[in-house]
Amino acid sequence: METGDLLLRWLSEEGAGQLTEVKQGLWWLGTKECPEIGPGAPGRWLRDAVSLAYLDIDWSERRWSAAPPVLTPLPRAQGLAVLTGSRTTAFARHLTEFEKDGLVKLYRASSKRPPQDIPLPGSLLVQFSEDSELRELGDDLGATCVPCFAYQGAALLPANTLKERTSAPEFGAPLEQYDFGRCQYVPVRRPQSDGLYRLKRRDSKRVCQVLHDGAWYETSHEHGVYAVLVTQSATANVLRWRPEEDCGRGRIGTLFVDWGYPLPDLQRRVAAMCSGLAPRINEGAENLAYDNVPEVVAIKIARSLGQTLGDQQ
Repeated sequence: METGDLLLRWLSEEGAGQLTEVKQGLWWLGTKECPEIGPGAPGRWLRDAVSLAYLDIDWSERRWSAAPPVLTPLPRAQGLAVLTGSRTTAFARHLTEFEKDGLVKLYRASSKRPPQDIPLPGSLLVQFSEDSELRELGDDLGATCVPCFAYQGAALLPANTLKERTSAPEFGAPLEQYDFGRCQYVPVRRPQSDGLYRLKRRDSKRVCQVLHDGAWYETSHEHGVYAVLVTQSATANVLRWRPEEDCGRGRIGTLFVDWGYPLPDLQRRVAAMCSGLAPRINEGAENLAYDNVPEVVAIKIARSLGQTLGDQQ
């Protein structure tokens, strides 16, 4: 069994747990199977697993849980659906029996990752002719069958607003401010301007806070980046979309997200579930590329973050 599939099997059998413990397990197995992995690899693996709907994570409470198995069609993909969620031993055995008996036509696809990252599980794509066929397969497998998640999820994306007021960082405690030019946190002695900050609380939890108009708000890193970006420039052009050439499928294309401006969990899941694959990493262009994204979905992702969708040349 490949490393990514083995990790998903382990997490599926565990069901839920503490984030610290699962990161330790990811690091242990990752270094054993992939000696080139670098710092931050477990965190990147977990974020991709959330994007692909294998896991749900409460980052503030530092807990994770395996997502239930789900079948959902891909947008404009000519009768292809992605089978995602947990993969216990019993579920995998049941699926293998269905495949051997010719009751399901299954394709396996891999999300490429650089050597410094832990490999992801292989994506499972199912071919179907009618919606009723997909629902019947879901019932037989014990997987929930839902209409195209990409379209439904995009329609329900909430606006990225600052809501949770919090207290100012403790005076004299270590503090970092996010530098948008360098796309990294840098140490500062005290808050000097509106922006995104990172600090460690007395309970040792590392949190992100946004200072805006004299008020402090607790947030995640991803939500904080876009909340501050809106106040700096409403048309930062960090999200772009390019249509596929001669695909014959209308307004389908690729969503590009610049490094340093990661999508929040919900937006990232909507984008990834357009193809059932994690985004491609373009080191030269310094961006992530989500494939098979309808233009309407890309627009709704951008608008939910207060951004105007640009064109990728």
